[in-house]
Amino acid sequence: MAGHRALVAAGRSIVDLLNRRFDDLIPAGDRRPVAVLAGTADFDQVNSSPTAVIRFPAISVYCYRISVDRETRAGWSAVASTDGIPRIPLRMHILFAAWDTVVESELEWLGLTAQVIESESILTGPTLHPSGEWEPGDAIQVVPDELALDSLSEAFQALTTDYRLSLPYVARVIRIHGRREQVTEPVATVGTAVRGLGT
Repeated sequence: MAGHRALVAAGRSIVDLLNRRFDDLIPAGDRRPVAVLAGTADFDQVNSSPTAVIRFPAISVYCYRISVDRETRAGWSAVASTDGIPRIPLRMHILFAAWDTVVESELEWLGLTAQVIESESILTGPTLHPSGEWEPGDAIQVVPDELALDSLSEAFQALTTDYRLSLPYVARVIRIHGRREQVTEPVATVGTAVRGLGT
């Protein structure tokens, strides 16, 4: 079970994986992208701020939605009823976007990202960022997300940046545990016999 930092730790785990593999797969001295965990404000600052998180060439890892994993929700609720520890299983919906000066490079970086994620789609053990307070056996699977073109366009309409060619993925299942519920002492009912006046 993971703590409340599990979502950001999952994002950092994906970024760390991409950067390690970019270093492994691209020859030393060749131009390579840097993977960064990015938010909407970072999109707005591309090429306009000296402190911008996204600097060409780059792959942004943008979480645009968090949802409850309904497939496992009922099962974990049942477990909580026996051990007193509530758990919520979550999904992180992610867009991988490439940033470069030419479209050929952006396509190359997206292809490289897909190759890395598909080759190592399960993050566990040392590949999980330690800030998540993971327990042995915790694992996150990163798989393609079914996202309609309309939904993808709507996601970018909410941003000031132009539409970016992106790969939609989902990281599942990130279980955040709650505090152990207090076990209350059973209430004992004490009965007293009341005798009638005539006895």
